[in-house]
Amino acid sequence: FAPDFLFIHGAGHRQHHVQGVGELYLFQSPLLLLGLYYLFKKKDRNLKILLPWLLLVFIPAALTNDSIPNALRTVIAAPVYQIFTALGIYAVYGWVKNKKLFYLLIGISIIIFLINFSAFLKNLFVYYPIKYSRDWQYGNKEAVEYIKENEDKYDLITFTRHYGEPHMFTLFYLKYDPAQFQNIPNLDRFETYDWVRVLKFDKFYFPDLGDKGTQYQDIINANPGKKILFIGKPGDFPVYIPRLLTVKFLNDEVAFEIVEKQ
Repeated sequence: FAPDFLFIHGAGHRQHHVQGVGELYLFQSPLLLLGLYYLFKKKDRNLKILLPWLLLVFIPAALTNDSIPNALRTVIAAPVYQIFTALGIYAVYGWVKNKKLFYLLIGISIIIFLINFSAFLKNLFVYYPIKYSRDWQYGNKEAVEYIKENEDKYDLITFTRHYGEPHMFTLFYLKYDPAQFQNIPNLDRFETYDWVRVLKFDKFYFPDLGDKGTQYQDIINANPGKKILFIGKPGDFPVYIPRLLTVKFLNDEVAFEIVEKQ
């Protein structure tokens, strides 16, 4: 129910919510209150449905232990907010008796809505994709395309899991046969925080190159005589090693650096 969550900044999880705006339009805030007031004043029996609906929505979301408040876990409250907003609009226009003022309010309402809506669309399609491309794991496709062109040159391909689940992008963009993947003898999975990750399959290895024991030199020492390709984040490799390819996020920050064993 926090105004900051509803009208100003919204949820902090960058994949679930366009950043910089609330879950609702700012202009809805007075209309929501007016709509609620209208129902109470009329002693409308629909309150028996709408208020419990709104209150109960947040109970399961509050029981979780991460990403609170969460846009997805509370989305079922959206119809209630829209009903209250619509009733607020209805109440305002019902109180206006002057015909000219009535049409003036309609015109102002349309302009305010269009300004808010156009600002949201610009954020959604222009700023958000660029600023938050990292959160959508941009760059994995470009990294795997390099792998696809060069995988025959290497005995081992090491791909950092720092950003998420690189094995999924590797399988998808290499068009790996699912049946073949499921029956690979050296398929190595492990579970962490109730999440099953893939560590190895075929010639691919997916460690976090920043962890002790799975850093650049550690992997080279553990695989003597092998030709190794590395895909890592900035800081994973010594500065003197030539970069075969640098993949950037859409905001021009470096996502991946690709090097080989020296």
